[in-house]
Formats: sequence, structure tokens, C-alpha cells
Amino acid sequence: MRLLLSLLICLGGLGCRPSTAPPAATPAERAASTPVPTPAPTPEPTPPRPDAVVDLHVDTITMMMREQVDWRSPTLEASLPALQAAGINVVVQAAWIERGVEDPYGRALGKLKRIRAMVQREAQHAAIARGPDQLEQILREGRVAVVLGLEGGTALTDDASLDALRAIGLSVVGLTWSESSPHADSSAEPRSPGGLTESGRRLVAACNDRGLVLDVSHMSDRATAETVALSRAPVMASHSNRRALADVPRNLSDDLLRAIAARGGLIGAMFHGPFVTTEAGADRGSVVRQIQGLLDVVGPRHVGIGSDWDGIIKPPTGLETAADWPGLVESLSAAGIDAEARRGILGENFVRVWRDAWAQRAPAATASSPAEPGEDGPSSAP
Repeated sequence: MRLLLSLLICLGGLGCRPSTAPPAATPAERAASTPVPTPAPTPEPTPPRPDAVVDLHVDTITMMMREQVDWRSPTLEASLPALQAAGINVVVQAAWIERGVEDPYGRALGKLKRIRAMVQREAQHAAIARGPDQLEQILREGRVAVVLGLEGGTALTDDASLDALRAIGLSVVGLTWSESSPHADSSAEPRSPGGLTESGRRLVAACNDRGLVLDVSHMSDRATAETVALSRAPVMASHSNRRALADVPRNLSDDLLRAIAARGGLIGAMFHGPFVTTEAGADRGSVVRQIQGLLDVVGPRHVGIGSDWDGIIKPPTGLETAADWPGLVESLSAAGIDAEARRGILGENFVRVWRDAWAQRAPAATASSPAEPGEDGPSSAP
């Protein structure tokens, strides 16, 4: 009976039909049902930076200490307002070590800390640049980039003293001032035979390893030539002129100028009147002639400007303070120096030299170098 009932149900079509699969989705339906991935955000392009306009050497902190004034004082030749008005957006502030100081290292440490404090007080307008990337970021922010320099190798006793000053932000190192140091003799006190000592040779390598720019201004001819030959990185003479146009030992012979340029280096024309011309009455035109003389020997990629303002100099007429810088730029243009050459002379050549020195850092020193943007410190780090 049950069998008969099941048969009747099937015959009536109430439940014995074979099952059928649903129709397959079309490609269009599949595409419509597939989640669309969210595109990654497009990174903001790096904004272009203004051209670097660089004074390769000023002694402002020493003058501030002498006169007991701040960076805004109108008595300074390179005050912050004057730099800003002139469009100078990079300045190498030197810690000058005077002759006969009882504790040269302590003096260097103190002056570098004073420069840091000077910049910290003007943090909206200036920042310390510890490397070329950081310099460029500071320029994008519209602030003045301050580069810390040492003028006087008597402050350096060993690698540890160099590292301690580097930790503060030291980036430019001169192994001598007019006073000869244990590392090299100066142009004012040449020794026989002179040149680099063993400690000087070690310091050249140590500076290369740390990406520090070596400054040969004030060195004797032999010490300059040996530093250029030994250094893996380009060197600069931050404030030196062409000796053929002003025959004083502090200036550089054409052979030395060519040697510096051949290794990618830089010579900064300086403003101390007796080193600009041995004739009476140096003026802005005299400085332009010095710059033209440097261009004649080494070409536009190897010339810069290092005023030596606030260094107790006799400035040329028309270049008494940083406020007079725009007049010099106009005079360079009037002298027929083209725009691209002026761009390099006024600052871009220094950026190149610093990048080249930075590229020569040893791996261990690279790991311990002061922070650059993108590593572990902001550009505004004092």
C-alpha cells in the first residue's frame, strides 16, 4: 500500500523531479559582484625648493659675544634681518678659536652651543642644517639654514673631540686658523717642511668618514695641497681669493685653485679689503674682479662667496653688511656672468660639494650621523 502511494505521488509530479543547478553567472555579473580595491593614496610631490643663496663664512657669534648683542642687532654685519632682506638663506656660522686660548676644545664647544642657542631663539626663522637633505627641507620651509663650522684645529685633540662637536651639529672643519695647529701649519705661520702632520692626515680621513666638509682657508700652501690630495671628498676654501690679483699668503695660487677644482671643490671669494686688492680702497667692483679672476681659472662650478662678515674685516665700499648683497648680485650680472653661473656662485655649488662630501661617509659613521629628515629627526632640530 505504501509503495502504491509513493508511486502515485511521483506520478503526480509532487516531489520526484530531478534537481537542477542554478544558471552560471555571466562575466558581467561576476565583475559587478567583485569588490573594487581602494587605490593607494598618491604621495604628495616634493615641493620645489628655492635656490640656495649661501654665505660660506661669517664670524657672527664671536661678534655677538664681543658686543653683547643678539642676532638681530643692527651693529652686526650679518644680522638675521640683514640676511633675510638680502635673500641669503644659508649661512656657515664659524666657531673661531682665538690664539692662545687655554682650552681650545672648550671654547669651540661653547661657541657652537651659543650658535645653537642663537638659532633656537629664532626657530620660526632659522634652523640648524646637519646635512644636505636637511638644508633643502629648511629652505622649503622658508627659513634660514645655519651650518656650523669650526675655524681653528687647535680645538681638535682626537676623534672623540671631533665626534663630540659633530654631535652638536658641526659640519665644516678648518684644521687651522692663522695660528698653526698640531695638525697643519697656517699661511701666517708656515713651518719647515710644513704641511699636514700625522694627526692632520688622520683628521682628514676622519672628516671624510663623517661627511664633514674640509675647509682649507688659512692653511699653508703645502698643507692645502696635501689636504686636497688626501681627501676622498671635495674640499672648499670658504673665504680665500686669487693670489694673482692680491698677492698675500692668505690667498691661493692658481695651481692650488686648479687642484681644488680638479677634485670637485669650491673657493669662496671673501671681502676683507686687503685680501681683495693690494691697492687702496677696495670696493664692490674689486670683489667682482676677484670673482671673475676665480672664474677664469676654475670655471663657474667651483666658485662661491664667503664674506667673512663680523670677522673684524675691512669690508669693501658697497659691501659693508649683508644688506648690500643684492648690489653684488646686480654687479655680477652687469659684468656679464650669466644666470646659471650666478646660481652656482651664489649657493648651489656649495650644496653640490656638501652632497659629495656626504656621499663619502663611512658605513659606521653613516649609522651614527646626526639625524636627517626621513631618518629620526625633524628638520627643525636645533
